[in-house]
Amino acid sequence: MSNVLAIDIGGTHFRMGLFDSEGHRLLLSEGRTESSGGREWMLSELRKRADALIARSDQHVQSCGISFGGPVDYGRQRVNSMHVSGWQSFRLAQWIEDNFSLRCQVDNDANAGALGEFRYGAGRSTESMLYLTISTGIGGGIVCGGRVHRGKDSMAGELGHIQVSDSGTLCSCGARGCLETVASGTAIELRARGFARRKPEVMARTIELAGGNPDQITAELVFRAAGEGEKGAQFIVREAARALAMALLTAIRILNPDAIILGGGVALSGPVLLDPVHEYLRERSASMLEHSTRVVQAELGNYSPLYGATALALELV
Repeated sequence: MSNVLAIDIGGTHFRMGLFDSEGHRLLLSEGRTESSGGREWMLSELRKRADALIARSDQHVQSCGISFGGPVDYGRQRVNSMHVSGWQSFRLAQWIEDNFSLRCQVDNDANAGALGEFRYGAGRSTESMLYLTISTGIGGGIVCGGRVHRGKDSMAGELGHIQVSDSGTLCSCGARGCLETVASGTAIELRARGFARRKPEVMARTIELAGGNPDQITAELVFRAAGEGEKGAQFIVREAARALAMALLTAIRILNPDAIILGGGVALSGPVLLDPVHEYLRERSASMLEHSTRVVQAELGNYSPLYGATALALELV
């Protein structure tokens, strides 16, 4: 018997856990990501927290899996980040092996989230599924026939960079009109702040929740105000839901999966977002192209990628 180490590095939060050979979580360590600290800050946190978890393990720790919130070259086990400095083409799995003498494999957070939900969450009964993580950015992971489909260049499932508009805000990927620029937590936050400055009367509750300062508005507060019935917040949420539904319908027509599972902080807002998404999916569906794909919330919540990292680690055992 042995345990494994799982790591989830996100743009807002990071999580580490010790898991047993059946995928049961034994210990958890988590915190907020200090983006300004770049790679070196995160590596310091990983070293400190991993040492503590390994020291508390009642079994030999045999391997490590990592979910990384940015592009990953899976074949070469190199990571990149469009939001945090220092990660350009960094050999993260090799760093773990060098520092902890653990075999390691790394994948992006969307693929890891897909694997986590497929093995331990809402995708357990599926043959094929798409997982979408909607938080700081938007990523997607595809599972077909029980395996993650990564594509030739490790880019499969990048629904966040499907163009839903011919114009719009410049995306972090360099294109314009991507889904991420409309429906991510960052996009919702920025749009709400601008709206609150221009039309404070229609965003009064959101501004109140932000302590009277539009610059302190977060996506979470927008969803809360929308749930309370504020029209301005509801407008922003519905625009995000419309764009998301367009991307999901495209995915359904290309992949026709058993299920689409929505994870990440934005998706965890629940019916405030999911109800209009289902409404727009029904509105845009074609009678001659009926589908039975279920669109559901992630069962593992914010921990889907961490459980996926566990699955990656267990593949090495």
